[in-house]
Amino acid sequence: MLVLSRRVDQQIVFPNLDIKLQVLQVKGKVVKLGIDAPSNIPIIRPEACEQREIEAFRQNFNADIDRHQLRNRLNAINLGLRLFQKQAEMDLQDQAELTMQKVIDELQKLDKDIGTAKSKVETVRKQQPLRLLVVDDDDNERELLAGLLRLHGFAVNSASNGAEALDFLADHELPDFVLLDMKMPRTDGRATLQQIRADQRLADLKVFAVSGTSPAEYGIAEGCSGWFPKPLDPERLIQAMTQDAPIAQQRI
Repeated sequence: MLVLSRRVDQQIVFPNLDIKLQVLQVKGKVVKLGIDAPSNIPIIRPEACEQREIEAFRQNFNADIDRHQLRNRLNAINLGLRLFQKQAEMDLQDQAELTMQKVIDELQKLDKDIGTAKSKVETVRKQQPLRLLVVDDDDNERELLAGLLRLHGFAVNSASNGAEALDFLADHELPDFVLLDMKMPRTDGRATLQQIRADQRLADLKVFAVSGTSPAEYGIAEGCSGWFPKPLDPERLIQAMTQDAPIAQQRI
């Protein structure tokens, strides 16, 4: 256990959790703590919520760590905070301080677990090829592009139109990128992109338009992560995907 004594305005930082605790005020039986955390991390007071709400938080926690271990960590933090509150109310200052140290210790263990899990996930990602879905109604163009991308180390699936692409996305693990032709029969690029953005499961999917049309002509650049005109510059496309960075939409 790492024992820390904090004065007012000093912080305790958990870098992997991106959480900072700061002692704001110590007055009698009350210690005021400031908690700075990302917007996607809920902060709850155990005495002010029901157990099912705490359990819902546990179920929604997305860190890639052992679930049993995660529940134990969160349970220890929950019990520690409740005990700390009761000890503070009864003016058991020495015992309350020891309890808070135990809570901090559990937070540090959780922070370390998450850091280790992130490292493992990053290692796996580096070992696995990026997954692509190439969508184009021209069989020759589609297979030539897919073949070129496979030679560059990508795992490539293909679809001949938007309807087929949407069926693939519904039934398979999501790819890292969709390369979408805009002008196709049946479900074209516009309609395909609209359905992708309307589906919560697909809302964050990166879709690159690969098209002989321009964004101004087709009027749907808003929903694209990038726009790559034909004749295609494969190097620019590959660089955009391997850098995994937002690409400014090219207006022609």
